[in-house]
Amino acid sequence: NNSDPAIALPEDQSVLAQNVEYVDSLLGERRLGTTAIDLPSFIDGGDTDAALDRVTFLFRHLPTADETASEFWVLGVTGTTTAKLARKTATWQSQVTISDTPTLTGFYQYQWDAVSIHGKLHFAYRSNQDRLHVWDGTSMRRSGMKTPTAAPTAVDNGSGTYASTRYFRVRYTEQVSGTTVRRSEVSAVLTFAPSGTGSGAVVTKPTTVSEGETHWELEASTDNSNFYRVATTVVATTTYTDTASSYTSGTLSETAGAYTVIGSARYLSHDDDRLVWAGNYEDDDLASRVGWTPVFGASGVGNDERFETANDPFKDLDTYRHGAITGLSEPMLGGLWVFKQHAVYKLTRTGLTKQSYDSDKYTDALGAIHGSVISGTDETGQPCIYFIDVDQGPCRIGVGGIQRCGEDLRATWNTINIDATKVVSSALYYPTKKQAIWCIATGSSNTPDKCIVLHVDKSRTFADGIRKGWVLWTGNRSKAITMAMYADNIDDNAARSLTLVPYIGLEALAFVHRCDTTNQDNTVAYTATIKTKPYWLKSIIQRFAVMAGYLIAKAVASSQITMKVYRDFEAETTVTVPNTSLAAAGSETNVIKFLDNLKGAEMRIAQFEFTDPTTVSAQWQLNQLAIREEPGQTS
Repeated sequence: NNSDPAIALPEDQSVLAQNVEYVDSLLGERRLGTTAIDLPSFIDGGDTDAALDRVTFLFRHLPTADETASEFWVLGVTGTTTAKLARKTATWQSQVTISDTPTLTGFYQYQWDAVSIHGKLHFAYRSNQDRLHVWDGTSMRRSGMKTPTAAPTAVDNGSGTYASTRYFRVRYTEQVSGTTVRRSEVSAVLTFAPSGTGSGAVVTKPTTVSEGETHWELEASTDNSNFYRVATTVVATTTYTDTASSYTSGTLSETAGAYTVIGSARYLSHDDDRLVWAGNYEDDDLASRVGWTPVFGASGVGNDERFETANDPFKDLDTYRHGAITGLSEPMLGGLWVFKQHAVYKLTRTGLTKQSYDSDKYTDALGAIHGSVISGTDETGQPCIYFIDVDQGPCRIGVGGIQRCGEDLRATWNTINIDATKVVSSALYYPTKKQAIWCIATGSSNTPDKCIVLHVDKSRTFADGIRKGWVLWTGNRSKAITMAMYADNIDDNAARSLTLVPYIGLEALAFVHRCDTTNQDNTVAYTATIKTKPYWLKSIIQRFAVMAGYLIAKAVASSQITMKVYRDFEAETTVTVPNTSLAAAGSETNVIKFLDNLKGAEMRIAQFEFTDPTTVSAQWQLNQLAIREEPGQTS
């Protein structure tokens, strides 16, 4: 707690908890470090960091229901000119060709988003095309299929009685093993008036759209209202001869607008077995829009790559007011939560095909910074959503509504650089340790340089919000540009473990690190420190002396701790006790260390600091400090 006056802190808070965590101990333990993982040469240049500058996006993809077959995706960037995408299954695969040229200037290289659903990996990023993109297991391509750019053409054929005006239109499709898996929106309609003396009409398809189409479907009508699919033809065959006198016995075509492609969305989620998207990179009129696809099992094909305009599959949330959408949650607390910089909305399913969601503005007093929204749990294990408001700092939405979480860290929050290129790295919730983690840019830093970490199980509800449970992390661990959970055996080149740990993407610094490994951040040292609140006897009028101390800690053979005693708010460091061994004398699991030289005289206020020894060789875990004191003169 660096916000309240130090003398006001409760017994279970400290003035500083840096590079520590509260998972297995009562006083705190040193956080673990990171280790660089093996990367393909086109990302790391053969471990020389020469190929690229930074990694800006990490993601865990599930191509099947088997979590041991998960994939790890990495986006590496050079300046504002080059982007390379890597994919690891059991081993690293060939470089993935990025569909369309991504925009890498300004904020955009840091704003990629993705969602894994139906075995596909859907991507949202700004490119030279106003489209969503998808990895379908074989290649990365544009989502859906482009509408044909023109109507078909037709001419009379042969001799006969083919008469009455006809209406023709075309769709392109992709077939896999004889099954249609994608379909385009319909072309413009050709109105064709036969001569009345021909045997039919030779219909020529329009120019192909070059988006993986394998076939084209001809749809025909005699009333320009009810269209029927009359032929499916491979794209290499450019014409079809229609000789039918009527079409009502054929397959009724789907309505126009049923296969509209999804534009360049900013955020992705999923709900009720459908893809949900929000915002738009290209059109300010759509910057406040949330849209959704049909549910996967609905009629039609490629349902997670299209939206049906006839069913009003979108909500515009106060267009222009409060700016653009800045975040989209996973399904939580009965709905989807949508954030702007200064507004929060909830979308709730209606159970209807048309207008599938209702929207309610939850508040316009708070909002979320891009990249700060994560799903997690609260101190009781109830689901909740955490986010960071530009003014209030960390907040959450849970069973108690919206509550502030960051009152303990106001001094830290006041240093945030809200104009940084990357203000907040993609936030992370670490279930095993019950940690909500954000890396933020502070001071003049243009990318993250500090981690704020909430131990959600240690937080508690007070009148002024959620308090307690916070620590700060510095060092290279805090410089994450992007974060993701993935299997802890990533370098084993085997079936992926079900134990997930955090991974971070960095600028240089070996690019991608696995967390919770060693005592350094990939060989770079950092210092862990806990500094207690101030302690006094009856009041500050009475002086006292610290005579000795007893420390209870986990027994670890090579673990050491350095302790300091401060007098009167650091007016003096009365003693530094270096390198106290926490090794067991026998088989005990915890040690009690007598600190005879932990002393300080003429003290009105005493504070105690635990920090790293000169050389760190093992994690320390502290549980209790007891001090022997002697009252002195009252003045």
